[in-house]
Amino acid sequence: MRRDVRIILGTVLLAGLWTGGSRVAEAVTSLETFRVTDVRISGLETLDRGQILALMDVTHETTVWGDLQDWEDQLERHPLLAEARVRRQMPRTLVVDLVERHPVALAPTPTLEPVDREGAFLPLDPAERRMDLPILDVQEPPAPGSRLLPTRDRVLAAEVARLMDADTSFLQMVSEVSWGPSRATVVARWSEPPVDFLLALGAPASRLREGIAALADAMAREPEQVPAVIDLRYADQVVVRRNHKGATETP
Repeated sequence: MRRDVRIILGTVLLAGLWTGGSRVAEAVTSLETFRVTDVRISGLETLDRGQILALMDVTHETTVWGDLQDWEDQLERHPLLAEARVRRQMPRTLVVDLVERHPVALAPTPTLEPVDREGAFLPLDPAERRMDLPILDVQEPPAPGSRLLPTRDRVLAAEVARLMDADTSFLQMVSEVSWGPSRATVVARWSEPPVDFLLALGAPASRLREGIAALADAMAREPEQVPAVIDLRYADQVVVRRNHKGATETP
C-alpha cells in the first residue's frame, strides 16, 4: 500500500476513534506517526526560530494533534507578536504564520522606548538596534505598569504609522511628531532643514508631496531663509511661514 494512502486511512481511522472515546483518542494521537518532526515558520524578522518553538513548547513528544488555539494564544502573548496562526500539515508538520510588531516611533518614558502603530511598547533596545525613528511628543506618561501609551498618544502613534505607509521618504526626514494647535492637527518636525509641517489627521501622500514642493520652491526663491512652517491644514492651499506661529500646541 502506498505511503500517502496509509496516511489518509490512518487519519480517517483516527477521526473515528476520536469520537469513540477519549482514552482511545489519547492513545492513538500519541502514535509515532503524528509526532511533530517539522515546524515551518513564516514571518520571522526580529524573533528567531528557537524562541517560537520555546513559546509553543514543542518537544520530541509533541504531536500535530495539540491544541491549535492554545499554541496561537501562547504566541500572541509575546509583546513582539501581533498575530499568530498555526495549522496542521499531516502527518508530522506544523505550519506557523506570524505577524511581528514593528516600531514606528520612540516615546520618552523618560528613556526612549520604541512603540508600534497601536502605541504598545516593544521590548527592543534602541541602543542595540539602529532605529531611525521620530520621537513622539507624548502628552502624559503611561499608567504605572501599563505597556500602552495613553489613548490620545496611541492615536498619534497610529498617525505616524499611517504617514510611514503613505510616504516613507517624508517620514525618514521627520525627527519629532507632536499634536498641533487643534485636536485634528499633527506637527511633523524635520531636523534638516529645520521645518515644521502642519498636517490634518489623515493627510494623503499627495498632500505631503505638495508640502515638499512648496518647501523646495521657497528655498529656491530665498536660499538664505529656510521657512519655519509649511502649513498643509487647509484644502487646496499651502501656507509658507517664516516663523513658528501656529506650529506648536496651545495650552
